[in-house]
Amino acid sequence: MSKPVIWITRTLSNATLERARRDYEVIWNATDTPGSAEDIIRMSASVDGIIPCHSEHFSADVVAQLDPRLKIVANHSVGVDHCDLDALRGKGIVVTNTPDVLSDATAELAMMLMLGAARNAVAGDRTVRSGTWDFWSPAFLVGKQLTGARLGILGMGGVGRAFARKARGFDMEIHYHNRSRLSPEDEAGAIYHETLESLLAVSDFLSLHCPATPDTVGLMNADRLAQAAQRGSAGQHGPRQSDRRGRFGRRSGCGAYRGGGAGLFCHRTGGQSGLRIL
Repeated sequence: MSKPVIWITRTLSNATLERARRDYEVIWNATDTPGSAEDIIRMSASVDGIIPCHSEHFSADVVAQLDPRLKIVANHSVGVDHCDLDALRGKGIVVTNTPDVLSDATAELAMMLMLGAARNAVAGDRTVRSGTWDFWSPAFLVGKQLTGARLGILGMGGVGRAFARKARGFDMEIHYHNRSRLSPEDEAGAIYHETLESLLAVSDFLSLHCPATPDTVGLMNADRLAQAAQRGSAGQHGPRQSDRRGRFGRRSGCGAYRGGGAGLFCHRTGGQSGLRIL
């Protein structure tokens, strides 16, 4: 009996490829370039399943042209926002993802961003590499101390809770706003705020970990950023569309914030020009 055929659209780990080849006939994109709409439509006639990343987009128009042979889209990603789920369901195509596997990795990167923003890591690196650093002074790139500071977390799902656990290692006081309050066990001493405005009013640092949904598009608008800036907060950005118009970068640029970091953008490739100044 022949093995099912799968198309792996990007370069994955050697262990993953070896495991796939054990049970499937694998077509692998060794060039590691994103699959286009034309590629997806063409390959759907040759494979039983596709393992895409977020770089391959299954829009309604693409899904409508998929060959009936394709039975599953097994995403190598946590998010499925690149898939039109209704359209795929209508074609009888199963969609899967990999929930929770990146929670700690994402939280670690968020910690890196917060430390870098707080302690002027990028500015210090640029100064040393440019060859212009030739002195020390007590006020030079001092930054802001994490220890004992109040950390506001917007969105206390798996990543938000993982980030809170790591922040407690710096003796930070954890505050959060979420769609619903966590259980006492999951809160682990974190202080709940019923409104985002209440959270912003007390946060020395702010970290966003809410999903990209229609409800969160533009969530950090100009008024809320101005409120956060009143504390001179260092901010970092998580969801792609919470600051869809780039206000975060503009306000950081005018000096209202001590610093900021961005992990995801409205437009993945190349980021957003307003955030490059951070």
